[in-house]
Amino acid sequence: MELNSTTQRHLKKLPGFQREAIAKLLADTRPFKPAWPIYLQWLLWLALSGLVVSLALSFIGTRFELADHLMDEPAAAAFLALVFVGSALSAWAGIASSMPGEEPGRGGKVIAGLFLVFLFAMPFLFFGREAFGDVLDRDVAEGWFCFKTVAIVAVPSWIILGLLASRNASFRPGWTGAWLGVSSFLLGTGTIQMHCARWESCHMFVDHMLPMMLLIALPIWLGSFWFARWKK
Repeated sequence: MELNSTTQRHLKKLPGFQREAIAKLLADTRPFKPAWPIYLQWLLWLALSGLVVSLALSFIGTRFELADHLMDEPAAAAFLALVFVGSALSAWAGIASSMPGEEPGRGGKVIAGLFLVFLFAMPFLFFGREAFGDVLDRDVAEGWFCFKTVAIVAVPSWIILGLLASRNASFRPGWTGAWLGVSSFLLGTGTIQMHCARWESCHMFVDHMLPMMLLIALPIWLGSFWFARWKK
């Protein structure tokens, strides 16, 4: 590898044996392409995830008079907006966590945790109630359609984010997998919420949000291997 002037100046200040060792290591190092900026990776995900959502809704359709429902119910509009905003911010955090020195700090993780707690509480605070038994009976009859749709939409989003993050160098691959998993599941939640006509608390929790709670361990486990490959 060709050394720039700054590197050569620093090498001259070192003892001879250290200078020779470093020079040998640099000579054996293969050239590498710098990682794309975080914002560029995020914008690419944003465009592709928008395509994923549009494709999914083209198959399952949107709720009848969705716009009117959101205008008449401010809580519904706020919930849907927060779900997609949470997905976008988690995607940014996941990509940043795969870049050395850009990982979200403890404060960011606490804020994200509180945000998710509030998001999971919103159905019970602002929407109507429904018996848990009725929800399960309908899910069995419909083959758990909403639950499965959330997971199906989450998969391509996580793969897209994973391909981007795998080009970087995550020092905490498990955390990277977690951030990307939260983003992808929230994207699935927002997608099914635009389709589903049932905005009752129990149904929203069990079928639209519970998939993330039950399956989040999977992207964490996969991420701990996939995003650590650069170390080998």
